[in-house]
Order: sequence, then structure tokens, then C-alpha cells
Amino acid sequence: MAYTRERLGEVLVRAGAISEEQLLGALDTQHAEGGKIGQVLVRTGIIDEDGIARALADQKSLEFVSLTSFPISREAASQIPERLARRSLIIPIDYRDDSIVLAMADPLDVEAIDDVHLRSGLPVIPVVSTPAQILYAIEKFITAADAFEGLQIDLAEREDEGVVLVGDEDVPIVRLVNQMIREAVIDEASDIHIEPGARSVRVRFRVDGVLQEVMHLPTSARPGLISRLKVMAEMDIAERRRPQDGRIGLVVNDRAVDMRVATLPTPYGENIVIRILNHEAQQQTLADLGMDDAHRQMMERFLSRSYGEILVSGPTGSGKSTTLYAALLHLNQPTRKIITIEDPIEFQVPGVTQMAVNPAIGLSFAHLLRTVLRSDPDIVMVGEIRDPETAQIATRAALTGHLVLSSIHTNDAPSALTRLSDMEVAPFIASSALIGVVAQRLVRRLCPSCKVKTRLTKAQIADRGFRAEEVAGMTFYGPGEKGCDDCHGTGFRGRTGVFEVMAMDDELERLFLAESPSEAIRAAALSAGMKTLRQDALEKVAAGVTSLDEVARVVM
Repeated sequence: MAYTRERLGEVLVRAGAISEEQLLGALDTQHAEGGKIGQVLVRTGIIDEDGIARALADQKSLEFVSLTSFPISREAASQIPERLARRSLIIPIDYRDDSIVLAMADPLDVEAIDDVHLRSGLPVIPVVSTPAQILYAIEKFITAADAFEGLQIDLAEREDEGVVLVGDEDVPIVRLVNQMIREAVIDEASDIHIEPGARSVRVRFRVDGVLQEVMHLPTSARPGLISRLKVMAEMDIAERRRPQDGRIGLVVNDRAVDMRVATLPTPYGENIVIRILNHEAQQQTLADLGMDDAHRQMMERFLSRSYGEILVSGPTGSGKSTTLYAALLHLNQPTRKIITIEDPIEFQVPGVTQMAVNPAIGLSFAHLLRTVLRSDPDIVMVGEIRDPETAQIATRAALTGHLVLSSIHTNDAPSALTRLSDMEVAPFIASSALIGVVAQRLVRRLCPSCKVKTRLTKAQIADRGFRAEEVAGMTFYGPGEKGCDDCHGTGFRGRTGVFEVMAMDDELERLFLAESPSEAIRAAALSAGMKTLRQDALEKVAAGVTSLDEVARVVM
């Protein structure tokens, strides 16, 4: 290919991606507002980044590469500094035939190609990608690599000192921690796991409920890494033998992010788990949760009651808080006083009075709940029922004219009744107060852009824990082999809930008062028409929303 400096607008017109009139209008806008012509075209909605990239690739007979699914070589990416990559919107992604493959937003940028050729000493093979994908790759493969390289150099220099400073923002360990958090937020991870081992420190992100390994750090980085995180979370850095909890509040890429930090002592040092809460994430309504029509109508009937107790159950990370917030949005009206007690406050809800527990100064769920009930609320949300005192106060509040919403840790809906008994709530009180229980799990959604039909034999179905008659006549779908741009190469995009909704009735009250086992309560609920988590999940498999493997992983 012979490189000549052409104008982007002319190339797009020649490719048929935009018209002459659209280009002239964009040039007028550029003259008035400034900016590059490509940015103006995207900003004004004439064409999107993907359209520009594909038109350029086609017109210049170049390959278009999706960086979200391309296996980028870290060695190749390290050939140029971050400053150059961001300025020219380029990143080397691979080696091919003794040449270096360079992803470019603007393949007409001859100077950038020459710069990479001089730095690498290799011929350059340009390919085209979008600016957003290139910036994402720069953040993941160059910014992180620079921080890691700086850390290794710093550790080598401080080897004799046996200590790494943690207060200065220019210290490599500080830059590495900042980059780790920034990368987790970009990847929309819910948790960061930092796990010291005998030979290295493993870092993993939980994305859509599944852990993904992102890096290994040298064991020499462990003391500085843990100390830095403890300082940020306002923990005792001298205490290494006992578990600790802390919180970090940051603004990452202009987004307010709150993090809960927990440490656990292990033989190789302290294990740290960071739960990431994005205050600015989109709050979901009941219609967004993934409930079918019958479940949603039952939930709306529960919420229409003026008093009583509604419980949402499931293990940690099953989406209970999201369901409670969706219920709050449904209930939030100017005529109602709503007060919440949370640990921590995950979303700000306009019009709702929200309080956070603080055990350090005696503000437990039980203490705050007593105070809240003196403030004339119509509706009270208790983030979690953890102890007998909270359970008893919440249940009694539901009998005194308040609608109480809360979460509880049980595996299914019927077990919530047994759990209340275990917490010393008198059955005659709980049976009168309880309106219903919603048990739930989260399964990953198959990416609608790249999901594919799959065939499963009877043996394969049995291996996944299902009976052939349960799935008779179903068409199965699975993730595409390599994924696509929409799902960042994973085959899945987002998660949806699977639900088990149990409404209290006379028979369930009778069994509860008789202190019957959860199996008997479950049988009665099924006789009354309750759909199990397993049944709801299989309906989502049949609808092509998720895969049988995903249901086996989460629901079984």
C-alpha cells in the first residue's frame, strides 16, 4: 500500500459512508466548534465510530480488527509509550511475518506508522479499529504494563530496604493499585480478588458473576500492595492476624465508586476482596429484573399491601439488593414516607430517606430500626436481616402498620420461614406478618449477537444434572466460540434473574405455626402453584436467554 496523506472526509465520501452534503455540513460544524472531522461526524450522528473504521478499512483494503476479542500481545503493546498511543490513537497488537501489527483509528496517519517503525525496528502492518476499542486496549495493555514495569524496577531498587512506600502518588505500587481499580471499573467487575500464594500474588476480577484472572504480581509486591489498600480503606496496617473490614470511596473515570474491602489472614499473607459498588449504575425497575409476567404480578400484589413483611432471599451476589431497589422505585410516591437502613447505601434514590449502618459507633441494623420506627415511616427497607434482634423488630414493625422489605440468606423461598424460626421469631408473629418470599439467583445472558444453537445428547444433559423429560423439546443455545464486539469476546452480555416467588396462604401459615420442616412447607407451596428456581431457569433456557451450562452452574 502506498501511503499518502488523504483527508478522512474525502475517503468516507468515496466509500459511500457519508454524502457530500453531510461532509460539508460537518466541515461547517468543525469550523464553528473545532475538533477533528471524525469526532464531528460521530457527535452529530452522521456516522458512528464502527462505521468510520469499517469504511476506512474497506476503502484502503485493510483488515478491520475488533480489539475486544483479539488476543493482544502484551509484548507488542509495550513497544510504544502510553503518551504516543493516546495521542495518535494507536496500539501494536501482534507480530506477523517479521512485522508488527498496528491497530489504528486513522490508518491515514503516516507519521504514526513511521514512528512505530522507528521504535520497533520492524515493518508495520496497519489494521483498523475504533477509537473506543483502542482506548480500552491502551488502558488494559499499556497503562497497566507501565505501572507493572515501574513496580518491578522499584522493588528491585528497594530489595535491601524490605519496605515499599505507600503514601506518594508517584510510587509505582500506588500507580499499580490505581490502575487495577480503574481497569476493574472499565471491565464492569463486581469484585477484585487479591490472593497471595507461595510464588506470586494472583489478581482476579469477577465479571458477570464469573472470576477472570487478570495478572500475577511478584511476592515481593505483596507487602506494599496490601499496605496501600489498607491505607486507602482506613484499616490498621499493623494488624495482620485478624480479618478486617474497610471502605474506599473514589471517583474513577468521572464515576463515583464505593468499595467495600475485606481482608483474611492466610499462610502466604492477607487475602483481600474488594466489592465494587457503582453509585451511578442504572437502577432497574421490576420489569428489568427478568421476572415473567406471573412473578411480576405477584410481586406487585405484595407491594400493594399497606403493611406486612416481604423477604428477598438468596446467597451473596444473587441480586437481592437490586430487587429491593426495584421494589422501592415501584413504591416511591410523594404520598409515602420511605426510610431505608443499608450497609452500605448502594444507590441514591431521590425522595427516599437512606441511612447507613456504622457498627463502630453503635449504629447497627437493630438500633437504627428502632429509631426509624419513631419517625413515622410508611415503608421501611432493612438491607439485610442478620441477627435475631433485627428479625424480631422488623417482623413486629410489619404488624404495626408498616410495609417492611428486607433480605435474608436462604437457598430457597420456603427455607426463609425456617430461618425466621432459627432467629427466634415466634411463628405466630411471623406467620401473621409475612406477605411473601422471593428467592432468586443471577445467570448470565447469552449475547444475542453471537449466540449459537447447540445439540446436547441425553448423556450430556444427564451430566449437567437434568432429566431428559425436563428439557424435552427444547432448543438449546450456547455462547459463540469467539464471542463478538458486543460481548467483548465472552459470549455473554449482562445477567438476568431467575426467581421463586412464594405467597403466604392459610396452609403455609398452618404448617409454619406447627413448626413443620421446610420440606413440608415446600411441598405445600408447590401444590399451591409455586414455580421453582429450577423451573424458571429452564424456561429461560427454552427462550434462548441463557444456556443449560449456566443454569447448572448457578441454580443446581
